[in-house]
Amino acid sequence: MITTILFWVSVIAGGILILLMLLSLIGGIDIDTDLELGSTDVETDSGGIGLFKGFLTFISVSSWVIKILLASNKHPGIAVGIGVLTGVLAFLLLNYLFRLLLKNESNVNWQISDSLFQKGEVYLRIPADQKNNGIIHVKIKGAMREIKARSAEKIEIKTGDPIRVVEVDEDYVLVKKEI
Repeated sequence: MITTILFWVSVIAGGILILLMLLSLIGGIDIDTDLELGSTDVETDSGGIGLFKGFLTFISVSSWVIKILLASNKHPGIAVGIGVLTGVLAFLLLNYLFRLLLKNESNVNWQISDSLFQKGEVYLRIPADQKNNGIIHVKIKGAMREIKARSAEKIEIKTGDPIRVVEVDEDYVLVKKEI
């Protein structure tokens, strides 16, 4: 009787978990669980699997392992202990995999002023004259951005040279060669 209940608990929790994971990965629909602790807000889904999905992972895996161990005539205390341990390990593994998957996510809302004082590299040669632009690569908000650039020192800066953005204009930035 208990093994049947554990089977259905693991199947239902696992099914809901898979549905939520597919909705978050494919459709971008995510259920965030925010907790308010005292006067501070704590967002529990910061790049991981979240509180609700973590709970479902724990319940699904641990109940399935307990069911298997009880069906193989193990002591109920050992079955529960191993089931809880595997549920925690499954949660930690899934959380790690989600963080790894979402590590390359970047904020697409950026402005050219975010590049001020950032280090980068010349992608397309920056001429010495102030009439033509080169292009630089600068990391802004987690992603490499291409920005039109001119030399602040009025010298030519070659492709691949390290630079630092020292001033921002509307359409381009002024850079100095890093030594």
